[in-house]
Formats: sequence, C-alpha cells, structure tokens
Amino acid sequence: MKSIFPVAFIILFPVVTLGVEKQSPSPSDELALESPWAFNLTLYTWLAGVSGNFNAGPISQSVDASFIDIVDKSRRFPLGFMGRAEAHYDRFGFYLDGNYLDIKLEPKFEQFSSGIDSQLGVMDYGVSYRLLGPTAAEVSRRAGQKDNHWLEVYTGGRTLWLGNSVDLTGPNGGQRTLSVSKSFTSPLIGGRFMVSFMTDWFLLMDGNVGGFGADNVDITASGLGAIGYRMSVFDFPLSVEAGYKALHYEVKGGGALLNINTHATLNGPFVGFTSYW
Repeated sequence: MKSIFPVAFIILFPVVTLGVEKQSPSPSDELALESPWAFNLTLYTWLAGVSGNFNAGPISQSVDASFIDIVDKSRRFPLGFMGRAEAHYDRFGFYLDGNYLDIKLEPKFEQFSSGIDSQLGVMDYGVSYRLLGPTAAEVSRRAGQKDNHWLEVYTGGRTLWLGNSVDLTGPNGGQRTLSVSKSFTSPLIGGRFMVSFMTDWFLLMDGNVGGFGADNVDITASGLGAIGYRMSVFDFPLSVEAGYKALHYEVKGGGALLNINTHATLNGPFVGFTSYW
C-alpha cells in the first residue's frame, strides 16, 4: 500500500503542474487587467512676446515687442501662470489648459497717462479622441519604446478674458481711471501628434483654430512645437519639454464708450515639466 503513493505522486505531479501553468495569466491578460485610465499634469513657463493693438475706452496703444523688450519697457515684470491637465479613458480624453498674463505697458506720453495695464486669461477645454497609436495608458506602460507614436483630434472651447485699464492725468493734475474687461467664449477644433524618434526623446506638435465670429471672436488660433525627454525620478514618470508656442486672437465688444477691439499675437519659447500617473 505504501508503494502506491510514490507512483501516484510521479504520475499526478506533471498533470497538476500543467494545470497551474494553464491558469497563470498570459501577457495579454495582464495588459487587459491594467486600468484604461491615465492622467498627466504639465506646468510650463511661456516667455511670450506681444504684437498687436490694445485699447481701454478711447485710449489705444500698439505694441510690437519680444519678451525681453517687454521686460525692459514694461513698468513691471510680466506675470504669467500656465498649466495643462489631461484625463484619458481608453481612446477618449478631456483636457484643460490655462494661461494668465499681466502686462503693464509704458505710456507714450507720461504726463497724460501711466500706460495701459493689459490682462489676458485664456482657458482651453474640451474632449479628444486618439485616432492612431497606443492609448495614453499604453504609452505610459511602454515607456522607453520608440514606437509610441500617436495622433489625436479634439474639439471644445476657448474662453478669452481681456482686461485693459489706464490711469489718465488731467490738465489740473486730476486722476481718472478708464477700465474695461470682458470675456469671450468661442468653439475650437484642433489636432496634436507625438513622434518618438529615440528611446526617450519625442516630438510633440499641436495646432487649433476657433472663433468663427461666435461671441465677437473673429478668429483665434494657436500652435506649438516641442521636443521632450522622458525620465523617471524615484520610479515616478516625468518628462521635460522645450519648444515654441504662438497664440493669436481678434475680438471686439463692450459698450459704445468703453469698448474692446483688440487683436494680438503672443509668441515665444516655453519650457514645461509633465508628470504621468
């Protein structure tokens, strides 16, 4: 009776082992268990120059200056805050991209005014769909591979907030402030793609256009091109991007006396950092 157990063990052991191996998940099953959600947050600095025309009521001022010129000619250092957040589920995504700039322009005649203080807020938001390439979650899992190319299209809106103000000095030394501010919201369509040309290096391009006369926005458009490098800090995936960005808008609105009729182009280099999870 005792001799039966060794024989039975020898016979049954391969069967049990094969059964266990069949139950272990395959690589495709492991990928299927991964979450389809992916998120990323970008903080960036945009050193934008400005060309265009700004007005506050009857006072109008034209400017055509690089970022260095603005720093030199502005009455204070230009303030700016920029960031972009994205949430992806499989091939669908949602994005929110915000910019805020505050520029104090020097006056042409200091005895009459202190110059125009121009504030610009830009908020882009919408939904995207990845037409080609891996999903955002797959890109994170396949970091370090050169075939992480993708193309996506998006649609949404752009809200522009413009605020122009000027302090005027009267002939008797009296002070008067003229200010006007208004927000404009218009539809937006665009596309973006990424090409991984080396193991950790990639090229990112983005372009969009909107306005179409909606809410007094004749046209608004922006585009950027950047080179990025992927890395990991304490096992946390990050990337750094450097490139060039441009934004153009033509809007009009306000009242008969305090109106906004502004067209401007902002363009210049930018540097950003992106985290992924």
